[in-house]
Amino acid sequence: MAVRVTLLIKKLDTLTDEEFHKYWAGPHAEIFLGVPIVKEKILKFSQFHVDTATRAAAAAQGLPVSEYDGEVNLWAASLEDIMAMYADPEYRRLVLPDGEVFSKTEESRIMIGYDKDFVADGKLL
Repeated sequence: MAVRVTLLIKKLDTLTDEEFHKYWAGPHAEIFLGVPIVKEKILKFSQFHVDTATRAAAAAQGLPVSEYDGEVNLWAASLEDIMAMYADPEYRRLVLPDGEVFSKTEESRIMIGYDKDFVADGKLL
């Protein structure tokens, strides 16, 4: 069973939503994907983007809206593969400092676990 990492992130206050999402999905993703251990260990990588308008629409419905601006989702074959990526010197040299360019890394939160799917492609599993 694959292991999933979800990292919740907040944008820097100095950036607009557009600047944040453009940098995160562009240069930062390219840096991340360029690290050899990422190519070796990560099975799937996705970003979930939230903007002010979407957040406001949810709040208008009375939903308890999160203060996070996005989440990163990574899947790997094992917890060891995830930990190897986080410990990798090149990952730490390139990816971690770049996170400071667009996000409040000290306010990020991580969850590591596994998915339990109940519906796929519109069908019950």
